[in-house]
Amino acid sequence: MSSSLGLAPEVVRYLADVNPTEHPALARCRVETQKMSNAGMQISAEQGAFMQTIARMIRAKRAFEVGVFTGYSSLATALTLRDVHPLGAHLLACDISEQYTAKARDYWREAEVDDIIELKIAPATETLDQRIAAGRGGSYDLGFIDADKTGYDSYYERGLQLL
Repeated sequence: MSSSLGLAPEVVRYLADVNPTEHPALARCRVETQKMSNAGMQISAEQGAFMQTIARMIRAKRAFEVGVFTGYSSLATALTLRDVHPLGAHLLACDISEQYTAKARDYWREAEVDDIIELKIAPATETLDQRIAAGRGGSYDLGFIDADKTGYDSYYERGLQLL
């Protein structure tokens, strides 16, 4: 069992015991991605469960994500958005990699949330700027940024306008 953010193994075990069971598509995504050489780019199961808790607590309906990789975080978020809002849930997923997001699309289809995820393959600043220019400012409930670290300031500032 991998951990995140330097959590002690005991804490990770505790979280695994108290968090809801992973959706089968989430578990498959996590296990398959862990076999990749750059698996460290994926969030952990406990981080995904935390994101789901936050989304559920705020009753998020619309979210954006910058940095999809193989789709664990977007899948975790989309599952919760759909549970909270069976009609009208939406996740804007921004990434530049067709290769990695192709894997993500498979997991989204498996979990039957692909219809609420809008994947944009382009630099995230362009996609977020387009949403802002289209008057979508203030229309998102939740944002998650986990992409190239050099772009965080830009993503953050644009994300604030969308929230």
